[in-house]
Amino acid sequence: MVSRFSKEKEHSFCYDLRLRRSKGVVKKERSLYFGAMPRVSKEHSEARRQQILAGARRCFAANGFHAPSMQELLTEIGLSPGAFYRYFSGKEELVSTIAAEALASVTQSLVTYLNPQDPPPLRDLLGGLPGAPVETLRDPELNRLIIQVWAEGLRDEELSKVLHNGMLRLADLLAETLSVHRRRGELPADADPAACARVIIAALQGYLLQRAAFGVDEPEVFASGLRSLFPAATSADQDR
Repeated sequence: MVSRFSKEKEHSFCYDLRLRRSKGVVKKERSLYFGAMPRVSKEHSEARRQQILAGARRCFAANGFHAPSMQELLTEIGLSPGAFYRYFSGKEELVSTIAAEALASVTQSLVTYLNPQDPPPLRDLLGGLPGAPVETLRDPELNRLIIQVWAEGLRDEELSKVLHNGMLRLADLLAETLSVHRRRGELPADADPAACARVIIAALQGYLLQRAAFGVDEPEVFASGLRSLFPAATSADQDR
């Protein structure tokens, strides 16, 4: 027998949407349109979530975060509204998730590259940046997306804090690496590693902006310029 609750609510999309928003991500794929459906695996749920994120990244990288409508997003993703709202409460949560994941990926890969245990000569470390195993430097779509994230930080106070903290973390770790290079004699004895770190990060940010916004993609020129700024240390310096 169909309950009074089912009769009143089974065709209400508004109620369905409020339910999802109030409880967050719905782990069991259920539809108030057709009753209970079989439980899906964690692998299926994660694959569906990644499908949503991948489609949204493509759309946001090309058009920004706010120009695309929800219908345009869903068309790019290839899912119905009902399927989408099982995983995200709306566009704002989707934007926040994509921004946070993009920043985490970029920051961690740069930290790994720029703060090794036994860093190579500074001119080689910096000159190798354009070809470094950093996804932002290799993936034009992610490069454009990071620029969109920076712009979004101008209007989103919480995202601005995340950007600020991420940059400080990267700057602190790079400063530690530069202190090693200063002891080797690859930087002047009175050089401030923290100040040098900020300048290097600014150069990298400028390189990403030139590629995404101005269509200037000349990694060899960028690498050559960085190497020229940091001449090789002498053998005597390297023994310090």
